[in-house]
Amino acid sequence: MRPASAMLTSISVHGNPSISGCTCEEARDSGERKRLRPVDARPPERWTSASHSDQHEADPTALNAAATSARTGPEDRSGSRRFSVNVLSSVGFITLNVGLMAWYVPFLVSNLGLAAYGMLALANSLVLYLAIVTDSLNGSVFRYLGIDLNQGDLASANRTFNSALILSVLASCLLLVPIAATCYLLPLIFQVPPELIAATRFVLAAVGVTALAALVGGVFGVSSLVRHRFDLRNIVRSLVALCRIGVVVLLFAAEPPSLVHVGIGFIVAAAISLAGDVLLWRKLTPELSINPRLIESARFRPLIGLGAWSAINVIGVLFIMQVDVIIVNQLLGPEATGRYASILLFPVLIYTMGEAVLPVLSPAIMAHYATGNKQALQELAKRSVRLLAVWLALPIGLLCGMGAPLLAFWLGPAFADLETVLLLLVAPLTINLATRPLSYVLTAYNEVKAQGLVTLALGAANVVLAIAFVRAGLGLAGVPAAAALVWTMRNVLFVSSRSAVLLGLRWYAFNGHLAIGLLGMAGVAALGRILCALWWPTGWLSLASFAAVITLAYGAFAYFVFMTKADRELVSSLFARRSPS
Repeated sequence: MRPASAMLTSISVHGNPSISGCTCEEARDSGERKRLRPVDARPPERWTSASHSDQHEADPTALNAAATSARTGPEDRSGSRRFSVNVLSSVGFITLNVGLMAWYVPFLVSNLGLAAYGMLALANSLVLYLAIVTDSLNGSVFRYLGIDLNQGDLASANRTFNSALILSVLASCLLLVPIAATCYLLPLIFQVPPELIAATRFVLAAVGVTALAALVGGVFGVSSLVRHRFDLRNIVRSLVALCRIGVVVLLFAAEPPSLVHVGIGFIVAAAISLAGDVLLWRKLTPELSINPRLIESARFRPLIGLGAWSAINVIGVLFIMQVDVIIVNQLLGPEATGRYASILLFPVLIYTMGEAVLPVLSPAIMAHYATGNKQALQELAKRSVRLLAVWLALPIGLLCGMGAPLLAFWLGPAFADLETVLLLLVAPLTINLATRPLSYVLTAYNEVKAQGLVTLALGAANVVLAIAFVRAGLGLAGVPAAAALVWTMRNVLFVSSRSAVLLGLRWYAFNGHLAIGLLGMAGVAALGRILCALWWPTGWLSLASFAAVITLAYGAFAYFVFMTKADRELVSSLFARRSPS
């Protein structure tokens, strides 16, 4: 499943690559076909009950059988090899994406200008509100289809798939209305330079079409998640990124640069992405087929029911993380929007780095939940939070410690004064991304209602605080300052503590792991500040040298101090060749 925000991050504006938190990996790929149950014309009991999770917990015998047939244990050797391949392929995709994005943003800014680039960021932020539907529906599909396939219930899986597919098509048709209305009303609602109105409308429409293609493609894309083939998934994503940017570069070379060319790149990439999702679906899950006769109205309610509360959660997330560009445009104007959007590449890169690990966790969490293995789920959750915090502390600390010279070399000396804004954008991600696996725990336990209400309330508070901070004289820094405060409160006070309680742990069980990451980030940032104060970098080479020295020092310290023996063995195993037994 590919959330809309993930699909759009490569244009390098602020995105949350997985808002609903339903993309991850289960360590298993034995290559064997599971024994399938006979086709039963009746919908399974769990689809007609009020709570899907209650049904699973009520039948431990079935859960143990499912665990045996699914072979989902992370300790399985072939699963361990698949885990390594998936992580390394994600690292490869991220390396490609980081390189493309680092080059693409200055390319767009220099060819289009700050105002036009700001309109691109504004269009992206507006369309990301479609994630209210796309992420919530795809999250429901991943949960129910993943459980059906893990339990080997082919009949139920086909009914789930076809029911979800028709829902996604209907939702896409309905969403055309708000997209068209927003395109028409755009200059009346937002500050758009008159000469950019037509082009901005086209880009908004193109990004909207891309989001709708992702909604339909997300149903097919669940197959690569459930089958744990992130290597194939990352090949498709790499082709999409290369084609989207390649089309824009070719059009810029042939004609005077325009936002219209960027919109065309989105449309071409959306077609390739949808085709890739369908091809992977056919290859990885040939047991699933499109059959209108398998559409079952009894499944609409569970899909929409879980999705409705997920949608409330997504609204809150968007109010926290995707309202920034809109507020800047309304209060500070198009030029400020362009300046702000230009540095949003960096939080996107941090999110992208997190995606190297996050996509290999959720199916494992869902599988442990589906098979009733609570102890394994506890250990996986604690280790995931700890390793993510330790891993993210390095790039975030480097950005916080060496932000000023980085911005000066990358975008020009005029952008160096945005260092404080950059720090407020990335520093909280050490904690907030490290808690992402715990959102998958809440989804597995169907705790989406409380999560949605808390997130919605905090999202509304963020909008009020951001406007107040800007008007109080904080300027651009006021917007990320509000988001940092509210987002951290949500993840530390609710997501972390509630997940710990659901897992049978003390409410503060994850706080120590988060503190380790925060301490590591602060140490790396301090080293960066000290080095830049003593020897101000004169170019990219000296800046890279400073980063390399800090990386080696932090890597050794984190490996021997922050990580447990089991953590070190896990990290080492990612790079060890393993043959299936």
